[in-house]
Amino acid sequence: MRLRLPIQSFQIIFIFLFIALSISCLSSHDLEDAKAIASKVHSQMQSSDYASIYRESAPRFKSVGSESQFVSKMQEVSQETGTLKKAEIISYEAGVDSNIGKTYTLLSELEFERGIYRERMILTRSENGQMQLWKLDIDRAE
Repeated sequence: MRLRLPIQSFQIIFIFLFIALSISCLSSHDLEDAKAIASKVHSQMQSSDYASIYRESAPRFKSVGSESQFVSKMQEVSQETGTLKKAEIISYEAGVDSNIGKTYTLLSELEFERGIYRERMILTRSENGQMQLWKLDIDRAE
């Protein structure tokens, strides 16, 4: 007995495979963009360039406080932690938030001179597609 599938079945299978591969490629591209922003933010933290972190972040990030407040807070953190020595991404997650749209979350372990910290970095894309920092949480690892 021979099983014959109609041409439409092959077309449907092809369409699903194409969609799955497209989503996979987009996800990979998003991860690479998120890693690039995280690397840039970590480099700016190492050089104490907190103002650039603020200026290059998403509008929601800036709505929490002024540039001078952010720089002052980051300087306080730096006094407590010392210089950032190493940053290692532990996990990545893409999701959708009903208020802001698609989000990209990176969880990292940060090694500072005075201890290990956990970082949660949430990123979004601007209207022109640029990946931007939306939220940054740094807490001492327990």
